[in-house]
Amino acid sequence: MEKKKLLFIMQLPPPVHGASMMNRYIKESVNINNAFSTDYLPLSFADKIEDIGKLSLKKILRMVAFIFKLITKLIKTKPNLIYYTISPFGGAFYRDAIFVFIIKLFRIKIVFHLHGKGIIDQCRKKIKKKIYSYTFKNTSVITLSEMLDYDIKDIHKGNIYNLPNGIEINELEINDKSKASIKVLYLSNLVKAKGILDLIQALQIMPKISTEYSVDIIGDSADVSVEGLRSIVKRSKLDTLVNVLGPKYGKEKWEAFKNSDIFVFPSHNECFPLVLLEAMQFKNAIISTDNGAIKEIIQNCGIIVPQKSPKDLTITLKDLILDKQKIQLLKEKSQKEFREKYTLEIFENNLIKILNCILNEN
Repeated sequence: MEKKKLLFIMQLPPPVHGASMMNRYIKESVNINNAFSTDYLPLSFADKIEDIGKLSLKKILRMVAFIFKLITKLIKTKPNLIYYTISPFGGAFYRDAIFVFIIKLFRIKIVFHLHGKGIIDQCRKKIKKKIYSYTFKNTSVITLSEMLDYDIKDIHKGNIYNLPNGIEINELEINDKSKASIKVLYLSNLVKAKGILDLIQALQIMPKISTEYSVDIIGDSADVSVEGLRSIVKRSKLDTLVNVLGPKYGKEKWEAFKNSDIFVFPSHNECFPLVLLEAMQFKNAIISTDNGAIKEIIQNCGIIVPQKSPKDLTITLKDLILDKQKIQLLKEKSQKEFREKYTLEIFENNLIKILNCILNEN
């Protein structure tokens, strides 16, 4: 039987972020490329994270070139389905809306895979809602979780499929021996919106406790610099407790996950953070906030705290550090949840099922 033709239009690294990493997994997937006759058209408009959301002459020229490439692909390959990782808001959405308009002229099925949120806020203005409604009309949509479906309910009346992200299994051996000291880990870029300063404030008001513990902070400078954070830690007299280690990559990053017991991620705005899956596969008990799909991801292996609340974070962290039995229970559940729901193989198989389902829709 002849394979169905799919054209994947999506962001690929660089720059590296959650969506581009998942898209790279798709492009490199043997299972997906064997299941369909695949072709790829990268949305390559930003070279660095700082370039995202900024208009430039280079981006405009790339956009014009992309339109010619898109039309050529549509005429030559005549795909049965276009898989499109559409941007949910900002200038990138309106750019994508132009590309979608062109695709619709060729009457080809489209499935949008949303890796972000914020559409519901954009649609408060009537003119914006009309643009979104037209763009999403007669399409299928994949969201990262049922908890994120609310974002498109006002502008999309078609089928919605839920597909949790997945990541590669890392075979680094985990040391399960009990330790006298509890290791707490924060691993993300040093962004205020990721809650890094909330964690520092929580540690400032943490009372003295009987259990020995330490905190490793790993991540590159962003709107908080590595040196600036070290100064804050020193001024707060936390330098004997907190290690600000800067960025770690590859084996060093995995070693940090392997050696930690509690992963703290008090972010203010998330959809489906891959870093939680990374922490879970290395048996970390999780403390995070109710953002995006986080509550669903860690429902059996973590604790939810209110966002922007260092006081609540202090109480939760203290209680967990003092309860080694609970830490161990959450650690075991964490890895079990990861292996049952969030591996890359599970993601690939579920995506293939969804794409076949959409292809068979009338």
